[in-house]
Amino acid sequence: MIYIVSPGGTREKGGMGRIVDNFTTDLRLNSPELRFEVIDTYGPNGKFHLMPFYFAAAFLRLLVCFALGRGQLIHIHMAEYGSVLRKGLLIGLASLFHVPVVLHLHGGRFPKHYEDAGPAARWAIRQMFAMTSEIVVLGEYWRNWVVDTFGPAARRVTLLHNAVPGPDVVPERPDEDPVRLLFLGRLIKLKGIDVLLDALASDVCRGKPWHLTIAGDGDLETYRAQAKALGIEDRIRFTGWLDQQGCRRELVAAHVLVQPSMFEGLPMSVLEAMANGLTIVATPVGSVGDAIADGETGLLVPPGDRVALAEALARVIDQPDLRQQLGQGARARFERQFDIAVYRERIIEIYRRNARVWLADPMPSARTAGTGASIRTRSARSG
Repeated sequence: MIYIVSPGGTREKGGMGRIVDNFTTDLRLNSPELRFEVIDTYGPNGKFHLMPFYFAAAFLRLLVCFALGRGQLIHIHMAEYGSVLRKGLLIGLASLFHVPVVLHLHGGRFPKHYEDAGPAARWAIRQMFAMTSEIVVLGEYWRNWVVDTFGPAARRVTLLHNAVPGPDVVPERPDEDPVRLLFLGRLIKLKGIDVLLDALASDVCRGKPWHLTIAGDGDLETYRAQAKALGIEDRIRFTGWLDQQGCRRELVAAHVLVQPSMFEGLPMSVLEAMANGLTIVATPVGSVGDAIADGETGLLVPPGDRVALAEALARVIDQPDLRQQLGQGARARFERQFDIAVYRERIIEIYRRNARVWLADPMPSARTAGTGASIRTRSARSG
Protein backbone atom coordinates (compact mmCIF):
# COMPACT_ATOMS: atom_id res chain seq x y z
CA MET A 1 0.00 0.00 0.00
CA ILE A 2 1.15 3.53 -0.81
CA TYR A 3 0.13 6.11 1.79
CA ILE A 4 -0.34 9.66 0.49
CA VAL A 5 -0.17 12.08 3.42
CA SER A 6 -1.50 15.62 3.08
CA PRO A 7 -3.00 18.24 5.42
CA GLY A 8 -6.74 18.20 4.82
CA GLY A 9 -6.45 15.24 2.48
CA THR A 10 -8.29 15.96 -0.76
CA ARG A 11 -10.63 18.47 0.97
CA GLU A 12 -8.05 21.16 1.76
CA LYS A 13 -9.00 24.41 0.02
CA GLY A 14 -5.53 25.52 -1.07
CA GLY A 15 -3.24 24.42 -3.85
CA MET A 16 -1.83 21.41 -1.98
CA GLY A 17 -5.26 19.89 -1.47
CA ARG A 18 -6.19 20.59 -5.06
CA ILE A 19 -3.16 18.84 -6.54
CA VAL A 20 -3.66 15.84 -4.25
CA ASP A 21 -7.31 15.67 -5.28
CA ASN A 22 -6.39 16.06 -8.96
CA PHE A 23 -3.80 13.34 -9.18
CA THR A 24 -5.48 10.81 -6.87
CA THR A 25 -8.76 11.18 -8.80
CA ASP A 26 -6.84 10.64 -12.03
CA LEU A 27 -5.02 7.59 -10.63
CA ARG A 28 -8.28 5.98 -9.57
CA LEU A 29 -9.71 6.48 -13.04
CA ASN A 30 -6.69 5.61 -15.17
CA SER A 31 -4.46 3.39 -12.99
CA PRO A 32 -6.87 1.31 -10.88
CA GLU A 33 -4.15 -1.30 -10.28
CA LEU A 34 -2.29 1.16 -8.03
CA ARG A 35 -3.18 0.62 -4.36
CA PHE A 36 -3.04 3.80 -2.31
CA GLU A 37 -4.76 5.57 0.56
CA VAL A 38 -4.93 9.30 1.32
CA ILE A 39 -4.21 10.18 4.97
CA ASP A 40 -5.41 13.53 6.39
CA THR A 41 -3.06 14.92 9.07
CA TYR A 42 -4.83 18.24 9.69
CA GLY A 43 -8.60 18.05 9.36
CA PRO A 44 -11.04 20.66 8.03
CA ASN A 45 -9.57 24.01 7.09
CA GLY A 46 -10.24 26.73 9.64
CA LYS A 47 -10.71 24.27 12.53
CA PHE A 48 -7.22 24.30 13.97
CA HIS A 49 -8.44 22.96 17.33
CA LEU A 50 -9.17 19.63 15.61
CA MET A 51 -5.69 19.31 14.11
CA PRO A 52 -4.03 17.49 17.06
CA PHE A 53 -6.74 14.82 16.96
CA TYR A 54 -6.46 14.32 13.20
CA PHE A 55 -2.69 14.16 13.41
CA ALA A 56 -2.75 11.69 16.30
CA ALA A 57 -5.21 9.48 14.40
CA ALA A 58 -3.03 9.61 11.28
CA PHE A 59 0.11 8.81 13.26
CA LEU A 60 -1.50 5.82 14.99
CA ARG A 61 -2.97 4.51 11.74
CA LEU A 62 0.40 4.65 10.01
CA LEU A 63 2.11 3.08 13.03
CA VAL A 64 -0.24 0.08 12.90
CA CYS A 65 0.02 -0.26 9.10
CA PHE A 66 3.81 -0.06 9.17
CA ALA A 67 4.04 -2.54 12.06
CA LEU A 68 1.89 -4.98 10.05
CA GLY A 69 4.19 -4.61 7.04
CA ARG A 70 1.60 -2.89 4.84
CA GLY A 71 3.65 0.18 3.97
CA GLN A 72 5.45 -0.04 0.65
CA LEU A 73 5.91 3.72 0.38
CA ILE A 74 4.76 6.95 2.03
CA HIS A 75 4.31 10.09 -0.08
CA ILE A 76 4.34 13.10 2.26
CA HIS A 77 3.16 16.55 1.16
CA MET A 78 4.71 19.31 3.28
CA ALA A 79 4.45 23.09 3.52
CA GLU A 80 6.35 25.13 6.12
CA TYR A 81 6.41 26.00 9.83
CA GLY A 82 4.07 23.66 11.78
CA SER A 83 3.79 21.33 8.80
CA VAL A 84 7.52 20.62 9.05
CA LEU A 85 7.27 19.41 12.65
CA ARG A 86 4.29 17.16 11.96
CA LYS A 87 5.76 15.67 8.81
CA GLY A 88 9.14 15.25 10.50
CA LEU A 89 7.51 12.97 13.07
CA LEU A 90 5.96 10.89 10.28
CA ILE A 91 9.27 10.67 8.43
CA GLY A 92 10.91 9.45 11.64
CA LEU A 93 8.17 6.85 12.05
CA ALA A 94 8.60 5.62 8.48
CA SER A 95 12.37 5.43 8.94
CA LEU A 96 11.92 3.31 12.06
CA PHE A 97 10.03 0.72 10.01
CA HIS A 98 12.25 1.11 6.90
CA VAL A 99 9.37 2.47 4.80
CA PRO A 100 10.70 4.61 1.91
CA VAL A 101 9.67 8.27 2.02
CA VAL A 102 8.94 10.56 -0.92
CA LEU A 103 8.84 14.11 0.47
CA HIS A 104 6.90 16.58 -1.69
CA LEU A 105 7.68 20.26 -0.93
CA HIS A 106 4.90 22.81 -1.50
CA GLY A 107 5.53 25.70 0.89
CA GLY A 108 6.40 28.97 -0.82
CA ARG A 109 7.86 30.27 2.45
CA PHE A 110 9.90 27.19 3.33
CA PRO A 111 13.26 28.84 2.46
CA LYS A 112 12.45 31.74 4.82
CA HIS A 113 11.38 29.27 7.50
CA TYR A 114 14.71 27.45 7.18
CA GLU A 115 16.79 30.62 7.10
CA ASP A 116 15.04 32.02 10.20
CA ALA A 117 15.36 28.75 12.15
CA GLY A 118 17.94 28.28 14.87
CA PRO A 119 20.87 25.83 14.64
CA ALA A 120 18.98 22.98 16.33
CA ALA A 121 15.94 23.34 14.06
CA ARG A 122 18.15 23.48 10.97
CA TRP A 123 19.96 20.34 12.09
CA ALA A 124 16.62 18.57 12.58
CA ILE A 125 15.41 19.58 9.11
CA ARG A 126 18.65 18.32 7.54
CA GLN A 127 18.25 15.00 9.36
CA MET A 128 14.68 14.79 8.16
CA PHE A 129 15.74 15.35 4.55
CA ALA A 130 18.48 12.74 4.91
CA MET A 131 15.87 10.12 5.91
CA THR A 132 13.94 10.54 2.63
CA SER A 133 14.37 8.41 -0.46
CA GLU A 134 13.44 11.22 -2.82
CA ILE A 135 12.49 14.89 -2.56
CA VAL A 136 9.98 16.25 -5.06
CA VAL A 137 9.92 19.98 -5.80
CA LEU A 138 7.62 22.15 -7.93
CA GLY A 139 10.14 23.94 -10.15
CA GLU A 140 13.72 24.85 -11.03
CA TYR A 141 13.97 27.50 -8.30
CA TRP A 142 13.08 24.98 -5.62
CA ARG A 143 15.35 22.27 -7.01
CA ASN A 144 18.31 24.63 -7.06
CA TRP A 145 17.53 25.84 -3.54
CA VAL A 146 17.25 22.34 -2.08
CA VAL A 147 20.46 21.13 -3.76
CA ASP A 148 22.43 24.23 -2.77
CA THR A 149 21.10 24.25 0.80
CA PHE A 150 21.15 20.58 1.74
CA GLY A 151 23.75 19.07 -0.56
CA PRO A 152 24.30 15.33 0.10
CA ALA A 153 21.48 15.27 2.69
CA ALA A 154 19.06 15.55 -0.25
CA ARG A 155 20.13 12.40 -2.02
CA ARG A 156 17.70 12.63 -4.91
CA VAL A 157 15.78 15.76 -5.91
CA THR A 158 13.16 15.54 -8.66
CA LEU A 159 11.29 18.36 -10.36
CA LEU A 160 7.61 17.55 -10.80
CA HIS A 161 5.44 20.46 -11.84
CA ASN A 162 1.93 20.67 -10.50
CA ALA A 163 -0.72 19.65 -13.00
CA VAL A 164 -4.44 19.99 -13.58
CA PRO A 165 -7.06 18.35 -15.78
CA GLY A 166 -8.11 20.63 -18.59
CA PRO A 167 -11.05 20.90 -20.97
CA ASP A 168 -10.70 19.17 -24.33
CA VAL A 169 -11.60 22.42 -26.07
CA VAL A 170 -10.71 25.93 -24.90
CA PRO A 171 -13.85 27.99 -24.18
CA GLU A 172 -14.65 30.71 -26.70
CA ARG A 173 -14.27 34.23 -25.31
CA PRO A 174 -15.77 36.97 -27.49
CA ASP A 175 -13.86 40.25 -27.55
CA GLU A 176 -16.33 42.33 -25.63
CA ASP A 177 -16.32 44.98 -22.94
CA PRO A 178 -15.80 44.94 -20.08
CA VAL A 179 -12.73 42.72 -20.01
CA ARG A 180 -13.33 40.19 -17.22
CA LEU A 181 -10.40 39.92 -14.80
CA LEU A 182 -10.15 37.09 -12.27
CA PHE A 183 -8.19 36.63 -9.05
CA LEU A 184 -8.37 33.06 -7.74
CA GLY A 185 -6.89 32.26 -4.34
CA ARG A 186 -6.89 33.02 -0.64
CA LEU A 187 -7.43 36.63 0.39
CA ILE A 188 -4.25 37.23 2.36
CA LYS A 189 -1.66 39.98 2.02
CA LEU A 190 0.99 37.64 0.59
CA LYS A 191 -1.26 37.15 -2.45
CA GLY A 192 -0.84 40.83 -3.41
CA ILE A 193 -4.53 41.68 -3.60
CA ASP A 194 -3.93 45.17 -2.19
CA VAL A 195 -1.42 45.76 -5.00
CA LEU A 196 -3.97 44.60 -7.57
CA LEU A 197 -6.66 46.92 -6.28
CA ASP A 198 -4.27 49.89 -6.22
CA ALA A 199 -3.19 49.11 -9.80
CA LEU A 200 -6.77 49.01 -11.06
CA ALA A 201 -7.61 52.28 -9.29
CA SER A 202 -4.62 54.06 -10.84
CA ASP A 203 -4.99 56.56 -13.66
CA VAL A 204 -3.56 53.95 -16.06
CA CYS A 205 -6.47 51.52 -15.53
CA ARG A 206 -9.36 53.37 -13.89
CA GLY A 207 -10.87 54.65 -17.12
CA LYS A 208 -10.60 51.35 -19.00
CA PRO A 209 -13.43 48.80 -19.43
CA TRP A 210 -12.79 46.06 -16.86
CA HIS A 211 -14.58 44.09 -14.20
CA LEU A 212 -12.78 42.06 -11.51
CA THR A 213 -13.96 38.88 -9.78
CA ILE A 214 -12.12 37.97 -6.57
CA ALA A 215 -12.76 34.30 -5.79
CA GLY A 216 -11.47 32.90 -2.52
CA ASP A 217 -11.87 32.91 1.22
CA GLY A 218 -9.94 34.95 3.77
CA ASP A 219 -10.04 38.61 4.76
CA LEU A 220 -12.86 39.73 2.48
CA GLU A 221 -13.84 42.74 4.57
CA THR A 222 -10.38 44.31 4.42
CA TYR A 223 -10.34 44.21 0.63
CA ARG A 224 -13.96 45.29 0.28
CA ALA A 225 -13.07 48.31 2.40
CA GLN A 226 -10.00 49.02 0.27
CA ALA A 227 -12.03 48.80 -2.95
CA LYS A 228 -14.63 51.18 -1.49
CA ALA A 229 -11.97 53.66 -0.37
CA LEU A 230 -10.48 53.57 -3.89
CA GLY A 231 -13.89 54.17 -5.48
CA ILE A 232 -13.93 50.96 -7.53
CA GLU A 233 -16.18 48.73 -5.38
CA ASP A 234 -18.97 48.71 -7.99
CA ARG A 235 -16.61 47.05 -10.50
CA ILE A 236 -15.54 44.20 -8.21
CA ARG A 237 -17.37 41.03 -7.23
CA PHE A 238 -16.31 38.96 -4.21
CA THR A 239 -17.53 35.36 -4.42
CA GLY A 240 -15.99 33.91 -1.24
CA TRP A 241 -14.64 30.37 -1.32
CA LEU A 242 -15.60 28.28 -4.35
CA ASP A 243 -15.42 24.53 -4.89
CA GLN A 244 -13.68 23.21 -8.01
CA GLN A 245 -16.86 23.38 -10.07
CA GLY A 246 -17.33 27.01 -9.07
CA CYS A 247 -13.72 27.80 -9.93
CA ARG A 248 -14.14 26.24 -13.36
CA ARG A 249 -17.19 28.41 -14.03
CA GLU A 250 -15.20 31.53 -13.21
CA LEU A 251 -12.28 30.41 -15.39
CA VAL A 252 -14.60 29.83 -18.35
CA ALA A 253 -16.20 33.27 -17.90
CA ALA A 254 -12.94 35.24 -17.48
CA HIS A 255 -10.61 36.79 -20.04
CA VAL A 256 -7.58 37.38 -17.80
CA LEU A 257 -6.23 35.71 -14.66
CA VAL A 258 -4.22 38.03 -12.40
CA GLN A 259 -1.80 36.43 -9.91
CA PRO A 260 0.08 39.25 -8.10
CA SER A 261 1.57 37.10 -5.28
CA MET A 262 4.64 37.87 -3.19
CA PHE A 263 5.39 34.18 -2.51
CA GLU A 264 4.26 31.01 -4.27
CA GLY A 265 5.25 27.47 -5.06
CA LEU A 266 3.54 26.83 -8.39
CA PRO A 267 -0.03 28.12 -8.03
CA MET A 268 -2.82 25.89 -9.24
CA SER A 269 -4.77 28.95 -10.40
CA VAL A 270 -2.09 29.70 -12.99
CA LEU A 271 -2.14 26.15 -14.33
CA GLU A 272 -5.95 26.07 -14.45
CA ALA A 273 -5.91 29.37 -16.34
CA MET A 274 -3.40 27.93 -18.82
CA ALA A 275 -5.59 24.86 -19.30
CA ASN A 276 -8.52 27.14 -20.11
CA GLY A 277 -6.54 29.35 -22.50
CA LEU A 278 -6.73 32.53 -20.41
CA THR A 279 -4.39 35.47 -20.64
CA ILE A 280 -2.25 35.49 -17.48
CA VAL A 281 -0.64 38.44 -15.72
CA ALA A 282 1.55 37.17 -12.88
CA THR A 283 4.60 37.75 -10.69
CA PRO A 284 7.66 35.53 -11.31
CA VAL A 285 7.78 34.18 -7.75
CA GLY A 286 8.58 30.58 -6.81
CA SER A 287 8.20 28.41 -9.90
CA VAL A 288 5.75 30.64 -11.79
CA GLY A 289 8.53 31.35 -14.29
CA ASP A 290 8.58 27.64 -15.20
CA ALA A 291 5.06 28.07 -16.57
CA ILE A 292 4.86 31.69 -17.69
CA ALA A 293 7.35 33.00 -20.24
CA ASP A 294 6.96 36.77 -20.49
CA GLY A 295 5.37 37.75 -23.79
CA GLU A 296 4.79 34.09 -24.82
CA THR A 297 2.46 32.45 -22.29
CA GLY A 298 1.62 35.51 -20.21
CA LEU A 299 2.99 38.78 -18.86
CA LEU A 300 5.27 38.92 -15.81
CA VAL A 301 5.61 41.89 -13.46
CA PRO A 302 7.78 42.35 -10.35
CA PRO A 303 5.99 41.48 -7.09
CA GLY A 304 4.67 44.53 -5.28
CA ASP A 305 5.13 46.84 -8.27
CA ARG A 306 1.78 48.62 -8.64
CA VAL A 307 2.89 50.66 -11.66
CA ALA A 308 4.16 47.66 -13.63
CA LEU A 309 1.02 45.68 -12.81
CA ALA A 310 -1.23 48.56 -13.92
CA GLU A 311 0.67 48.88 -17.21
CA ALA A 312 0.48 45.13 -17.91
CA LEU A 313 -3.24 45.07 -17.17
CA ALA A 314 -3.80 48.09 -19.42
CA ARG A 315 -2.04 46.26 -22.26
CA VAL A 316 -4.21 43.16 -22.07
CA ILE A 317 -7.39 45.20 -21.59
CA ASP A 318 -6.65 47.34 -24.66
CA GLN A 319 -5.32 44.60 -26.97
CA PRO A 320 -7.62 41.63 -27.71
CA ASP A 321 -5.08 40.25 -30.20
CA LEU A 322 -2.46 40.13 -27.44
CA ARG A 323 -4.92 38.34 -25.16
CA GLN A 324 -5.57 35.74 -27.84
CA GLN A 325 -1.86 35.24 -28.56
CA LEU A 326 -0.94 34.80 -24.90
CA GLY A 327 -3.90 32.51 -24.22
CA GLN A 328 -2.98 30.25 -27.12
CA GLY A 329 0.63 30.11 -25.95
CA ALA A 330 -0.46 29.24 -22.41
CA ARG A 331 -2.72 26.43 -23.60
CA ALA A 332 0.00 24.96 -25.80
CA ARG A 333 2.48 24.86 -22.91
CA PHE A 334 -0.16 23.33 -20.64
CA GLU A 335 -0.67 20.46 -23.07
CA ARG A 336 3.07 19.79 -23.25
CA GLN A 337 3.97 20.17 -19.60
CA PHE A 338 1.14 20.56 -17.09
CA ASP A 339 -1.63 18.17 -18.14
CA ILE A 340 -2.61 15.71 -15.41
CA ALA A 341 -1.86 12.79 -17.77
CA VAL A 342 1.81 13.85 -17.86
CA TYR A 343 1.81 14.08 -14.06
CA ARG A 344 0.33 10.58 -13.76
CA GLU A 345 3.16 8.94 -15.64
CA ARG A 346 5.79 10.87 -13.69
CA ILE A 347 4.33 10.12 -10.24
CA ILE A 348 3.96 6.42 -11.03
CA GLU A 349 7.62 6.29 -12.04
CA ILE A 350 8.59 8.00 -8.76
CA TYR A 351 6.57 5.44 -6.83
CA ARG A 352 8.05 2.56 -8.81
CA ARG A 353 11.66 3.47 -8.16
CA ASN A 354 11.20 4.08 -4.43
CA ALA A 355 8.69 1.46 -3.24
CA ARG A 356 10.03 -1.52 -1.30
CA VAL A 357 8.34 -3.75 -3.87
CA TRP A 358 6.33 -2.80 -6.92
CA LEU A 359 3.18 -4.75 -7.75
CA ALA A 360 1.57 -4.08 -11.11
CA ASP A 361 -1.88 -5.62 -11.24
CA PRO A 362 -2.95 -6.97 -14.66
CA MET A 363 -6.24 -5.04 -14.49
CA PRO A 364 -6.71 -3.00 -17.69
CA SER A 365 -6.38 0.76 -17.44
CA ALA A 366 -5.92 3.73 -19.73
CA ARG A 367 -2.17 3.28 -19.28
CA THR A 368 -1.76 -0.54 -19.49
CA ALA A 369 -4.71 -1.77 -21.53
CA GLY A 370 -3.63 -4.04 -24.33
CA THR A 371 -0.01 -4.37 -23.15
CA GLY A 372 -0.42 -7.81 -21.65
CA ALA A 373 1.06 -6.66 -18.34
CA SER A 374 1.34 -9.31 -15.64
CA ILE A 375 2.00 -9.26 -11.90
CA ARG A 376 5.65 -8.56 -11.26
CA THR A 377 7.84 -7.57 -8.33
CA ARG A 378 10.59 -5.01 -8.77
CA SER A 379 13.17 -3.68 -6.39
CA ALA A 380 12.89 -0.09 -5.20
CA ARG A 381 15.71 1.13 -7.46
CA SER A 382 15.19 -1.02 -10.54
CA GLY A 383 12.80 1.48 -12.20
